[in-house]
Amino acid sequence: MPTNMAELLEVQNKLLSMKCCLCKNVLSVPPIMVLSEDGTELKCGRCKNNKEKASICRNIALENMAMFFSFPCIYRNCNEMIPWREVESHEDSCDERTIECPIYYEECEGKVQVLKLEEHCERYHENNVGYETFNCSLFAKTEVMGILISSNQQFIIYITTGIKLSEIYVASLKKINEYFTYTLKVSSTCDDTFVAYENQPISKYDEVDHCLRCMRSDCDLSGYPHSKVKDNVPVNKFLKKVDLTAVKLLFGDISEIRYRITIVPKEEYKDNNKGLSSEIATVENDKKEVNIVDESLEKLKKQLQCPICMEYMIDKIYSCDEGHVLCINCKIQLTECPSCRTKLGKLRNFPLENLADEVVLACLFSKNGCEFTGKLELLSQHERECVHK
Repeated sequence: MPTNMAELLEVQNKLLSMKCCLCKNVLSVPPIMVLSEDGTELKCGRCKNNKEKASICRNIALENMAMFFSFPCIYRNCNEMIPWREVESHEDSCDERTIECPIYYEECEGKVQVLKLEEHCERYHENNVGYETFNCSLFAKTEVMGILISSNQQFIIYITTGIKLSEIYVASLKKINEYFTYTLKVSSTCDDTFVAYENQPISKYDEVDHCLRCMRSDCDLSGYPHSKVKDNVPVNKFLKKVDLTAVKLLFGDISEIRYRITIVPKEEYKDNNKGLSSEIATVENDKKEVNIVDESLEKLKKQLQCPICMEYMIDKIYSCDEGHVLCINCKIQLTECPSCRTKLGKLRNFPLENLADEVVLACLFSKNGCEFTGKLELLSQHERECVHK
């Protein structure tokens, strides 16, 4: 048993050493995309909106390996190890999560812990904080960004007013946007009559995808998808556009427009906040832990076997454009991927090759009493002749 656990730890350490070439974090959030022809540059799911480099294919084999392991949170003071499938949801709600202050156009460029964002804004941006509703009045060619505290959640608000068009953007700081909508009311500052827009969708706030400078069309960061150095791409599908021509027909040729935003929880949020908590499975006893380790090792070995000949992939490992892998011997004999029928090229899966070259695993028949361990090439030869078959 200790040997099996040591093998898993060795593979896990190798996976932890593989980093996203864009954000430099561990490749612990899917999808893992290949960015370079030699397969050495990989992108994690945190950077899925970053289009700085075009993706070649998805590294499905590496994702399948990662499923059996836990990974650290990217936030410095968090010491939790999280199962592969739960890393993204954990980091989204982690108490240690930090973001750049969204009101940085007021020369505030510090990193702020999300839990302390309300306190930070009350201290430095008190005019940009709303409770239950967010109210502001804007002249043409002006903008405002703030936070709205509602239902014990924090929402980012961005409003800009042009001559003929207003743009309104509401985002949640946690992945709860599907449980809320918002109502927007637009009116004159001297009239109680208003135009209402109900059931407006809320986005999930992303510092890169929702860069304020991108929204203002003055961003020049090449890695940002809506930067002015890129093509003119809409910043966000949830950006609400209001035709001010129609508003002015109702209220007259007004110079100042009043906005009122209210967050509306959906019924499923009211019903016990379902879907908002991430439950991490725990191992209740040593016997169950032994079974989990053995099962993980068996599944792990299958990921290192060629799906065609079922031999360990101990030399070059090739991928099709969809990310399916096969060994060099099978690649020589085929022109199409047997899994998806796409044409096979010269794309190699270098991360998986490195892992296969270094990992030390126990014999497949260790349950029968075999104590042999070794790298894949030796393991392959041993298992053919193992007396414990």
